[in-house]
Amino acid sequence: MNKDEILEVSRKENKNKDLAELDVIAQAGNIASRVGACVCIIISVIFHRFTKTLLCSPWIIYFSILGTTYLVKFSKIKRKGDLSLSILYFAMCLLALVFFVLRLVEVKG
Repeated sequence: MNKDEILEVSRKENKNKDLAELDVIAQAGNIASRVGACVCIIISVIFHRFTKTLLCSPWIIYFSILGTTYLVKFSKIKRKGDLSLSILYFAMCLLALVFFVLRLVEVKG
């Protein structure tokens, strides 16, 4: 096999994306998750400062994104740590959802 044939096989295996591009996509996902956490914190702190109550809705979204990310990683790589993190994040998502619903019932009632 020559260099061009090896590159062609690599492109087919990686769905026409090179390894550098895949690495950049992974780094972008990591940075995006950190930015998402910072935005959730800022929104929650501002909301708490003005209303003296907790805001759970951004956390529902954030933890569901993280849970899905680690569940997909587990399905592809089969690392038990990814499954554990996925379960933890989905549990936190469910907890935030419960608090959100309780707050809605409190406001409604």
